[in-house]
Amino acid sequence: MERSLVLLTLLSLAACDSGKPAAAPAPATPATKAAEPDKPKPEPAHSSSDPGAVSTNDRSKDPAFALKKDGNNYVGLVLDRCPDGTRIADRLREGEPQLADCKMTLNLWYGGCPRWTGFAVVPGQGSPLPFHLCEDIAHDTCEMDGHATWVFDLGDALKQNSATAVTYVVPRH
Repeated sequence: MERSLVLLTLLSLAACDSGKPAAAPAPATPATKAAEPDKPKPEPAHSSSDPGAVSTNDRSKDPAFALKKDGNNYVGLVLDRCPDGTRIADRLREGEPQLADCKMTLNLWYGGCPRWTGFAVVPGQGSPLPFHLCEDIAHDTCEMDGHATWVFDLGDALKQNSATAVTYVVPRH
């Protein structure tokens, strides 16, 4: 019985052998990371092809974004839409906006060492005047290493809306 079992095992192995020398096993291929499903992108602040992105452009030589000061404060832009490469701030993080002489003052983060104007305000319509803030954090090489006070001239928007106060509103698209 033992011989039959050994013989049967040898015959089975011989039937599997094609007579060729055994090839070396193929090297293992590294596992590839499975593609992650696409995540929904945040709503665009404008019709940019990459909404919510932070600018990778160096705007320091663009006269439209030239860094200006009003006393000790930086001067921000007042526009009808957010510039390409900026994102809408989800909220104001540092206190309430202050109005004086048709200028709105905001204490903003990313103020350590700005290289160009990285903030823009987009006013809406109504009283109190709604507005939202567009931010390009790439303008500050120190990132969040400080705060700065930014001033935005809202005179025209306040006058057109007969407004004497402002309120922060994140737009819904």
